[in-house]
Amino acid sequence: LDHPELRLKVDFFRKLGYSTAEVKAALRKLGLSTDTNAMLEELVRNRTTNTSPYLKDPLLPPSWDVGTCRIMPQLGEQKSADSELRPIVIDGSNVAMSHSNKEVFSCRGIELAVDFFLDRGHNNITVFVPSWRKELPRADAPITGEDRQLVPVRKTRVI
Repeated sequence: LDHPELRLKVDFFRKLGYSTAEVKAALRKLGLSTDTNAMLEELVRNRTTNTSPYLKDPLLPPSWDVGTCRIMPQLGEQKSADSELRPIVIDGSNVAMSHSNKEVFSCRGIELAVDFFLDRGHNNITVFVPSWRKELPRADAPITGEDRQLVPVRKTRVI
């Protein structure tokens, strides 16, 4: 990890859940100048070929097993599944603009993103929205669905 570029790449892929050894192995195979997509492809390929479906998946919480068809919590350890979920942080501005194809700030996009994680059992969700987006819409920065969609999200203290 002496080379600064190597350190940055290892840190980036570790944040995505890969171990230092997995990242270094992929970098040895592909080279330091490889792009992110190629690295991800290699990491995913190595992860799927090196694990049996009956072995524990290191990315899953400890109380979950990998089965042949689906992932289900073990009966005796369901109580801790909620505490094993990671906190969710959403870039509200990016989600809202992407939802409307960069035409308007779509509050519905934020609502859909929050609902997606709530439906999967996450309780610790934070949405960041620039403070100027909380003001009244302007001609150069239109906002759609603000009243209907963000009120329930604000009431739950997510935004």
